[in-house]
Amino acid sequence: MISDVRKLRSLREVALRGTITAAAEAIGYTPSAVSQQLAALEVEVGVPVLERRGRNVALTDAGRLLVEHGEEVLAALERAEAAVAELHGEPVGRIRIGALASAACSLVPVALRSVTAAHPGLAPEVVVHPLDDTLRELRLGTIDVAVDQSYDVAPHGLFDDLERTLLLREPLLLVSPAADPVDRLADAADRPWVASPDGSSCGRAVRTVLGAAGVSPTFAHETDDHLATVSLVAAGLAVAVLPSLALLHGVDGLHTAVVPDAHRSLWALTRPAARTRPATTAVVAHLVEAAPAFSWEPAAA
Repeated sequence: MISDVRKLRSLREVALRGTITAAAEAIGYTPSAVSQQLAALEVEVGVPVLERRGRNVALTDAGRLLVEHGEEVLAALERAEAAVAELHGEPVGRIRIGALASAACSLVPVALRSVTAAHPGLAPEVVVHPLDDTLRELRLGTIDVAVDQSYDVAPHGLFDDLERTLLLREPLLLVSPAADPVDRLADAADRPWVASPDGSSCGRAVRTVLGAAGVSPTFAHETDDHLATVSLVAAGLAVAVLPSLALLHGVDGLHTAVVPDAHRSLWALTRPAARTRPATTAVVAHLVEAAPAFSWEPAAA
């Protein structure tokens, strides 16, 4: 009989991250503590749950079964914790928010200032993840609320198993140097471009927009850092397509034009099992309240 649910959580982390060291770092344990938990788990179930593969580890058949059924156990435990927290009513305690950099520089701080003023017992922590890692960390439970994106020109089903609340729908903008502006994608076909990597959601959206316009540009630069992108454009080294929020803090020397029929949506995402936890619902509500202030408004002519 498995005596401690933490062993199942550790096994799941090892399965997804590939090493005991990475799993330990994610859940705040030492590698030796995780190893001890998994050794005890193997004693309790009577069979090995991991096998060594060089520097990495892999699940045995028994380990895969435990992870599969353990997901149900961990979700049930989270629902129980949320139900107990709901009885208390007042949002309190630590809550971790994972956000895209553009959201972490804009609506997230505004929302968290508001929610902590309303609920002083709440202790939010913000984590800005590398490209497209936010959803993984939400599903693993290392964050409680994710602020992530989707593009209508490159739809995906990545949010289908999550509770989602729309925060903001913003246009994509063609960004060019003010000294040499362009207003249409077709007119930028021969320019050097800067974009996010093709494997990212933003990179796929940009390439889809360009393909629909019949543009096959040269990508001279590649970065997922929006500040680096606009700095390259302002220096006259490239043009780019970016969501409007990326230009919130402004870099001089830019010209923008709205790309027709192309938008990014920002979402607040939570695990279904945690949706009734007061801290979670409070953070999402304040994100919704903060978002309209960041809607795009074209500069006056």
